[in-house]
Amino acid sequence: MVVIPLTDDPSRFLKLKDITVTTGASVQQFQIEGTRKLTRTILLKLRGIHTPEEAKNLVGGFIEIEAEHLTKPPEGNYFIFEIVGLEVRNTKGEKIGEVKEVISLPANDIYIVRGEKRDYDIPAIREIVKKVDLKNRVMIIEPIDGLLEL
Repeated sequence: MVVIPLTDDPSRFLKLKDITVTTGASVQQFQIEGTRKLTRTILLKLRGIHTPEEAKNLVGGFIEIEAEHLTKPPEGNYFIFEIVGLEVRNTKGEKIGEVKEVISLPANDIYIVRGEKRDYDIPAIREIVKKVDLKNRVMIIEPIDGLLEL
């Protein structure tokens, strides 16, 4: 099976023994029998998947790993699952909304924040995101002029 990694450290796949694959409403666990790192992808051989037809059922799915296999991200970086659900407030304490999605782009991530009346696209850059408090589940931003009006 070919995997397109969404991680900063694709070599982590080489250390895993098992994974969970979520495809729509389907959640399946697999033991990894073999791995190989290519330039931009990872090849996985999963126990129980023997044909391309069997692997096709996993296309579009997401690989999840147990929390104990996570490697701590560098300071100021976070896992997507940690960001989704955070309450977003501006530096004046006014509630903007809640992070509903993270879109990963080459330059920087974009946080999709669902406000009371609309969604906002918030660039994940230090000039705007001033604080991420995972313990209290809050993100503090300082929007540049016009950001919340777009």
